[in-house]
Amino acid sequence: MTPNKCPSALLCSVLICLLAACDGGEPARKEGTRGAADHLPSGESAFPLAGVDAGSSMSTGDLFAAFRNLEVAGVRAHLARVDEQPALLLFEIDLNLFEPVLVGTNGDSRPGLSAVEAVQAFDVDLVIGSSFVSELHSLTPVGLLQIEGATISELQSHGYTRVLGTRTDGLGVVASREYHRGMFTSAMQVGPGVVEQGALDISERDLERPKYFRTFVGTCGATAIVGASQIPMHLYTLGSRLLEVVADLDVSCDEVVNLAGDREVVLAVVSADRSRLAYFGHPQTAKAALLGFRRRP
Repeated sequence: MTPNKCPSALLCSVLICLLAACDGGEPARKEGTRGAADHLPSGESAFPLAGVDAGSSMSTGDLFAAFRNLEVAGVRAHLARVDEQPALLLFEIDLNLFEPVLVGTNGDSRPGLSAVEAVQAFDVDLVIGSSFVSELHSLTPVGLLQIEGATISELQSHGYTRVLGTRTDGLGVVASREYHRGMFTSAMQVGPGVVEQGALDISERDLERPKYFRTFVGTCGATAIVGASQIPMHLYTLGSRLLEVVADLDVSCDEVVNLAGDREVVLAVVSADRSRLAYFGHPQTAKAALLGFRRRP
């Protein structure tokens, strides 16, 4: 047998499938001592936060009201139902008024960044994460992480299948195999892709996998759609319902990517006077990378 080669084509296929999350699924998660989360902290508080009770959660309706109360011009909050219960909290963001910024570890002096720290340090109004890495596990990025032109972590050819990038004119998503250096100012490897070229990109076989809380990002021309599932959900269900919701909003999204799952989920919005913060997930837990939106000059 030739060194470093698979002993058979079949075994090669199996190994590649496991590494690359075949059929639109996610790469295997490390099994920890805990199962999937059945709730996440959420609430609204004075900002900056003194602390968060990890066991305290608002009802979905009350949390939506809190986010709505903090709305600023150029951002619109929506709550969509799935199976007759409020389940998808999402925001329309006008990219003519807001610029997306990718923030997080610099690989050296700053090992990671929390949502609260992102709001304070980078003046963002809304922040969502993460890149599948948090201090709950490891702050080593999974796959590509490029911030302001500096490559913190290299692209993985087998792994998450999309690259989400920021540039002057907004957001972009490409297949990881199509990414090349210089395409974006900042970028991170994410996935799976939920919508590709306007069509659902998740197989029904996803319904056989575990459900997780989710955060997601959609590129929709001059609008970004970002949000979080308020209940553990399959990506197939999320994508199917999300396409219906954006159609009702008269928005067309070419790409939607899964940004995070389970305890890695975080979504936070700060009030215009920066005195209040509404959040879903752990806003003080460090992440390798977070996507923020701040008002253009």
